[in-house]
Parts: sequence; structure tokens; C-alpha cells
Amino acid sequence: MPRGNIDTQRDTQRRLDSLMVHVREKELPLLIILLAAVYCIAGIVIYRLDHHAFLYFGDAASHIVRARQFFDSQRPGFHNIGTVWLPLPHLILLPLVAFDALFYSGIAGPMIGIPCLVGTALLLFLMVRRITGSPAVAFLSACLFGLNPNLVYMALTPMNETILLFLVAFGGYAMMQWHVSGRNVWLWTSAAAVVLACLCRYEAWLLVPLLSLICGAQGRVLWQRGERAASARLFAIAGVCWLGIAFWLSWNYAEYHDPLFFSRWTYAVAAGHGQANIRQAPLDVLAIFGTALLVIFGPVLLLTALWGALPFPGTHSAQLHRGLLLLFLGLPAVFALAAILAGFVQVDHWRWNWRYVLTASLFLSVAAGMGISRFSGRVHSALGRSVGLVSLFAMPLVQLLLPDVGVATFDDARRSVNDETRFAVVAGEHLRGIYTDGSIALLTGYGQAQRLMLSSGLPLKQFHIMYNPAEQDILGSLEHSERYLVIAKDRTVESAQFIDSWLSRRDELLRYYTIRFENGHHILLERLPSPASPAIEHPGRVP
Repeated sequence: MPRGNIDTQRDTQRRLDSLMVHVREKELPLLIILLAAVYCIAGIVIYRLDHHAFLYFGDAASHIVRARQFFDSQRPGFHNIGTVWLPLPHLILLPLVAFDALFYSGIAGPMIGIPCLVGTALLLFLMVRRITGSPAVAFLSACLFGLNPNLVYMALTPMNETILLFLVAFGGYAMMQWHVSGRNVWLWTSAAAVVLACLCRYEAWLLVPLLSLICGAQGRVLWQRGERAASARLFAIAGVCWLGIAFWLSWNYAEYHDPLFFSRWTYAVAAGHGQANIRQAPLDVLAIFGTALLVIFGPVLLLTALWGALPFPGTHSAQLHRGLLLLFLGLPAVFALAAILAGFVQVDHWRWNWRYVLTASLFLSVAAGMGISRFSGRVHSALGRSVGLVSLFAMPLVQLLLPDVGVATFDDARRSVNDETRFAVVAGEHLRGIYTDGSIALLTGYGQAQRLMLSSGLPLKQFHIMYNPAEQDILGSLEHSERYLVIAKDRTVESAQFIDSWLSRRDELLRYYTIRFENGHHILLERLPSPASPAIEHPGRVP
């Protein structure tokens, strides 16, 4: 080979080596830029295709409305914490939903979700780098988490999974730092993260006994050594872990005189008399849960994580710390699976509620990082490593390119936008077109009411949502009631009784109201300027 060609190749190799060294020193900034760019571009594309895309999930609309109701409703105030849904996500959303542009568009969702998932990916990077000693492996494992299309879509919604993932990852990272440094400040940090996670989603509640046991066991060791002050601090941390659960039980007792009221309400996490939930066969649940894991994360990642979760060579202490970290990160997924098996949550083959398996993403990402490290140590050829890398990142491309696989969370959310939802949006847009002032009664059921309020663009304090049969009869005082009425003809389980009652009194309503809009799904009425003629002898009934 000519001397010039050899020199050229050596110069090229030196430049590549220099570039790799430069890149290795910038993994964290590159990770932030990459993930933020992907999330923002995905958000812009999806929003341009459909301005309602961030609020496809029925719960997404409910969360953002609940946050706004703290200051914009007929009953503003702290009582809007409510029950069933834990309060932290709504409190975090509260400053953003104060801006109409962010609230009605749903953009408040990605303004929380994107930083949470970017932060979670950074924490995973730090954990895997500490365990494996390889920034490159840590970068890959963080990308496997952050570039999963199912998580990308969740980052664009006001759902509370993204906040949970960040808090659990933060708690796990702090616990790992405590193991490394022995400084109790990290254990306090982990306890604080667990308390906040317990006020975010119930899946975090299993972390409390685990962290309490760790603190209690270490405190007992110190007590036996005679280090009473240090032992007392650890026992205190063990107690602090329970504050989130204690607050929620106390709130339910103070507000509803039942500490477990959240488990008995119509939309509770547990099966209630209003839900008519049917416990699924355990084998069916396991099959669906396994299918969801396979579709969302892919077989290569699952196998790599399984390999990585096997005991590593090393000291007993190092193996114990890695095992505790994986257990900590995996317990939320265990809780989710247990809730499904117990009938508290339902999933099906049509991807309904498959977002519950996203709680396994933290465990899978860290375990996969360990598996990649093992693979890199055993496979030295560049071709073999390239094939392994392509295999790991093939599943996100398959999800985006093959409709039969698809993005499960997006598919589930899009199916939530059913005909009733679209008709409620249309009714809200008509209301916006005719509204001048005054209050509005919504006799639609709660789910439709939220969509209608959002699409109307009107202040929530103008709306009175009637979804309780006890509120159904204000006839006889109609001359003093709301200026506008919106009645849904599409009944839901909780709205059927009182909607039928109101629709059966159509002619009586028309003594006080005039119809401004009507189709096969909604009636929009506006108050007449003065009372109409005497009662009609034969009231009609809306078909």
C-alpha cells in the first residue's frame, strides 16, 4: 500500500479516536439534547395533525381539568384534591393550567412530561454508569428508555406516569448513592422521593415498606454497635417514608370520614359497586401483561434485561446493592401486576390500560444496561457489537413503521376518543359560538362534560356539572337556574338516570328555554328572556 494512503488512514483513525474521546466527555449534554429534540419534534408533529392529541386519554382531560378547578370552578379551593386520584400531579400542573393557552390546548402536559422523562433518562444514565463503569453502555440504556415511542407519547400528555417514573428513578438513584457514600443525606433524599411518589400513583406504595426495612435493618445494626444517635436517625427516616400514605389516609378520613374512601368510590383503583369490574382469570392477565411487555419493549431488550438481572461477579455487598436497586425499581411494576390480578385494574388484548406496564421500564433499562455491559465484555468484534446494538433499537422502528405492531399507548389513547367524545367536542364548539354570559349546566355525565368544557374555551367557573342523581331535579325553579343547559342524549352508566328524567320533560323545559342547537347526541338550550306560556298538558319525550 502506498505510503500516502497509510498516512491518510492513520490520520483518519486519529481523528475518529479524538472525536470519540470528545463525545465520551459529553454524554449527559448529548442525552439531554437528543431526548428533548425528539420529544419536542414528536409533540409538534402530533399537535399539527390533531390539536386534541395531547388529551386523547380520558384521564388526561380529567387530570388537566381537575388541576384547573383548584382556582377556576364553582367551588374553588383545596377540597378539589378529591379522592381516588392522588394529588401531586394536579398540584404540579396547577401553575401551568392557569394560562388559558396551555390549559385548553393541553400543552401543559408536555411541559411537565418532557422534563420528567428527560430527567428520568439522566438518572438511569448515572445509575448504569455507576454500576458498569461504562458511559457508552449507560448512554445506550438511557436511550433505550427515553426513545421508546410509547414513553415519547406519554411525555406529551398530562398523565401522571411520567412524574411517577421520575420520582422512583430519583429515589433509586439516591438509595444507590447512599450505598456508595454512606451519607444519610442520600437516604433522606430517597425517602422524600418515595413520599412524593406515593402522592403521585399507588404503584409507589410498595416502595415504602422496602425502604423502611432497609433503614430499620441498618438502624438495628448501628444500635447494636452502640451508635444510638445514628441509629435514631435511620429509624426516623424509616418513619418518614410513610408520610405520603399517612397523609392520603388522613385526608380521606377528614374529608369523607373513611380513610379508605378512595378505594370505594365509583372510579376507584379498587373494584367498587359502581364499576361492575370483573376479575380476570390469572392466566389471561399474565398472558396480556406479557404480551404488552413484548410489544412495548421488544424481545431483545427483555432478554438482555433478564441476562443483566442475573447475579454479577463481585463481592457480596456489591451484589446485594445491585439486587436492592433492581428490586426498588421493579416494585411499581409488581404492584401494577398485582392490582390487575386482584381486579382493581383491567387490561385487554385491545391495548386498553397497557400503559400500566410502563412502570417496568426503569427496571428493564437498568437491567438491560447490565446485560449490554456483559455482552460488550464477551463480544469483541465490531460486527457482533453492531448487530447487538441494531437489534436493541429495532423495536422502536418496528413500532413506528408497522401498523400491526404500532405504539400501544398512542393506540389506546386514540381509541379513548370515541364517538361520544367527538360529539361532546362539537357541542362545546357550538356553545362557544353562542355564549355571551351566565352559567351553564351540563347534564352529560362527567367524561363528556370535561371534553365539552375544554372545547368551549370558557372559564370552568361558569359550568355546573350535574352527574349525581341527587342533583337531577331543579325543575320548579328553572326561572332562577342556569342560563344555558347542555343535555346529552348518549347515556353513560352514571348519567343515564337523571338524563332520562330531564329528556322526558322536554316541553316543560321549553317553557323557560329555547333550543339553540340540537343533533342526535346533544341539546343546547338558552334561557328565554321571560317565562313562556302556561304548562303544556302532554309533555313530549326526546327519542
